[in-house]
Amino acid sequence: MKVFVWERVDKCSDSYHEAGGVVVFADTLDRAFEIANVGGCQIRRDEEPDEVREVEGGEAVYVMPDAGCC
Repeated sequence: MKVFVWERVDKCSDSYHEAGGVVVFADTLDRAFEIANVGGCQIRRDEEPDEVREVEGGEAVYVMPDAGCC
């Protein structure tokens, strides 16, 4: 299992401030894209993760949209 960290992607939510960070625990980068890109999150294939590390555990997705001003 790996953890893929995107410090900032252009669209991680359908909210007014749609950019933000995404952390995905998955076996492969393809699977990370697949499970992250549900709902409002749309990580593009050219948005490579900023960090990838080996970890223990199961799949998970954490989306952290920008809070913005409102």
